[in-house]
Amino acid sequence: MKELDRVELIKERAEYREAGVEVGDKGTIMGEERNGYVLVYFDGEIYQDKDGVYCTTEKDVGVRVEDLKVIPDNE
Repeated sequence: MKELDRVELIKERAEYREAGVEVGDKGTIMGEERNGYVLVYFDGEIYQDKDGVYCTTEKDVGVRVEDLKVIPDNE
């Protein structure tokens, strides 16, 4: 696994549930592995709020490498 790989969460843990992500959620690795974890930006939506400001529902979560699988480029 490396930075910018697309990944899928394959293991449920309380720490992930508390962060708002669950098994099957997909995201992108942002940064290098540190102490067995990588920072994953899980997919969300971009929207414009009532004041015209663009916002996102993406979630950035530190995830154990062993709890992720790389999504091949053709998927």
